[in-house]
Amino acid sequence: MKQTTTLIEYATKKEHRKNNINKAGIVGFFLGPYGICFALFFIFPLVFGIIMSLCSFDGSSIYPSQFVGFDNFTKLFTNPILARDFWKSVWVTIRFDLIIVPLSILIPLGLALLISMKPPGYKFFRSCIYLPGIFPLTATGLILLKMFDYRNGFINAFFNVSIDWFGQTNTAWFMIGLFCLWCGMGGNFIILCAGLENVDKTLFEAASVDGCNKIDKFFHITLPAIKPQLFICLFTTFIGYMNLYGQLLILASNTPDQSEMKSAVFRIQDMLIGNSKGYGYAAAMGICLGLIIIVIAVVQLVVTKERKGGSKHEEKFMAWKKSR
Repeated sequence: MKQTTTLIEYATKKEHRKNNINKAGIVGFFLGPYGICFALFFIFPLVFGIIMSLCSFDGSSIYPSQFVGFDNFTKLFTNPILARDFWKSVWVTIRFDLIIVPLSILIPLGLALLISMKPPGYKFFRSCIYLPGIFPLTATGLILLKMFDYRNGFINAFFNVSIDWFGQTNTAWFMIGLFCLWCGMGGNFIILCAGLENVDKTLFEAASVDGCNKIDKFFHITLPAIKPQLFICLFTTFIGYMNLYGQLLILASNTPDQSEMKSAVFRIQDMLIGNSKGYGYAAAMGICLGLIIIVIAVVQLVVTKERKGGSKHEEKFMAWKKSR
C-alpha cells in the first residue's frame, strides 16, 4: 500500500512538472520576441549609454578610449559652454511642455465629450479626429511647410498676409505647437473616448434626480470616473514631448535664432553629429535628461495619486443628511 502511494505521488509530481514546463514554454513562445526586442532596444542601449557616460572617446571609434568616471557629468555643471547650452535646452523643452501638454489633454477631452453625445455622423468625425495620428511625421511636416510658406504658401495668400511663420522664434514655436497638437491628439482622444464610454450611466440618472446640472455632473462624476485615463494621457504626453526632436528638425531648421529652437534631445543630437569625441558628453546629457523625466513623472504620480481613507466623505454625507 505504501509503495502504491509513493508511485501515485511520484506520478502526480511528474505530471505537475510536465504541465509547468509546458506552461513555461507557451509563455516563453509568446513573450520571447518581445523579450528579445526589449533586451536589444532598451536594456542594451541603457547599459551601453551608462558606460559611455563614464568614459571619454578619442574619435577613432565608437568604443570608449578611457574611463573618466563622473567627469562628463561634472562638466555639464561646470563647463560654461556645455552647461549653458544643455540646461538652456532643457528649460526650453520644459517650457514647451508646460504649454502643449495641457492643450494636448483638454482639446481631446472636449472633442471626446462631444463625440460621447453621439451626434449624427459621430463615427465619421471620430475617424477624422484620429486620422492625423497615423500620417508620417515627415510628410505632415512638409505639407505644413508648404501651406505656411512665406512667399508661396496657401495660408498667406488666402488671408492676404505676409507672415514669416518659420522665420521668427515665436511664430516658429506656434507652428511647432500646432503641428504637435494636430498629429498627437488622436491617441489621447481615443483613450478618453474609451474612458467616457465606461462611466456608469446610473450615476448621471441619480445626479439628475438630485437636481445636479451638467457642470456638476462633469466635475463630480465624469472627471473622477476617467481619472485613470487622464493620468495615462498626462504621463505619456509629457514623456513624449520631453523627447521633442522630429518636429523641430522639420519645421525649425531654418529659423535664424537656433539657440532658442533647440530641445534637449536636439542638443544631444548636435553633440553626436560629426563629433565622436562628444559621445561621452552626449550620453551624460541623455542620462541627466532621463533622470529629470523620472523625477517629474514621480511628482506627477504623487500629485495625482488617489487619496484613500479618512472620514471626510462620511462627514459630508452626515452634514448633508442633517440639513435635509
